[in-house]
Amino acid sequence: MPKTRIAITPDVSGEILFISDRTCCVCRERGKRVQIHHIDEDPSNNFPGNLSVLCLECHDETKIRGGFGKHLTAPVVKKYRDEWLLRVQQRRDEADRFAISKMAGAELMLTPTESEIPPRSSLYTYLDSIPEVKKALGVKAQPEWDSGVTARMNQASYDYIDGIQGVLVGLSKFYTKEAFDNQEPHEFFSEIISSRFRWHRSHLEPNGPGSGGTIVGTMCGGSVMSDVESMVEDMVSSLTGYSDEYSWKHWKRRWDNKAT
Repeated sequence: MPKTRIAITPDVSGEILFISDRTCCVCRERGKRVQIHHIDEDPSNNFPGNLSVLCLECHDETKIRGGFGKHLTAPVVKKYRDEWLLRVQQRRDEADRFAISKMAGAELMLTPTESEIPPRSSLYTYLDSIPEVKKALGVKAQPEWDSGVTARMNQASYDYIDGIQGVLVGLSKFYTKEAFDNQEPHEFFSEIISSRFRWHRSHLEPNGPGSGGTIVGTMCGGSVMSDVESMVEDMVSSLTGYSDEYSWKHWKRRWDNKAT
């Protein structure tokens, strides 16, 4: 007897994708096409606790029947899902703390009300510290990039991207909430960064998903790193505008590690 399928509402699907970082909770490889999976295989049970995000390859493993082929049973998927959700939240918290800890005058970022934009003096203090955050993230990741081990290299790139996302979230405090469609900043940037991973993976595999081998993940990470760095540059440029109070060119030299 066919099972009744009830469509997942946009609010629920959006939340599930956000808390999962739009990433498969099993393989955790960014940029793969994903779908929301019903853990108990009941498509009418859209309770959030029954939903997980899987890539197409891992989702196929939940459908194998018979023998020893089925690796992703409901309890296994649930365990992967719970561990991944915890890791995503920890990553976001760590990225925010790392970015703020490296920023001079970090206490200026604590605004009295959520809707209040910090003063320009706080902005300039914040901007002055951002190049040091980038440098510290690079120093932290470099040994892993130098290891030559694909998994370690990819994770280092993910950690670097998470750290820069923390900077983007910090910069968003100097914008009105309406500038980001009234979304929570992490949600807004997570959606954009996820789309960049998908874009790079798509064009790097012209013969279809999985055709590019393991190097594709590493190449995607490097490309998205450049993307998020450009996003920081764009936001800083927009915030400073044509003001004579702050030198964009000097900041850019420091950001590029070319300041004398």
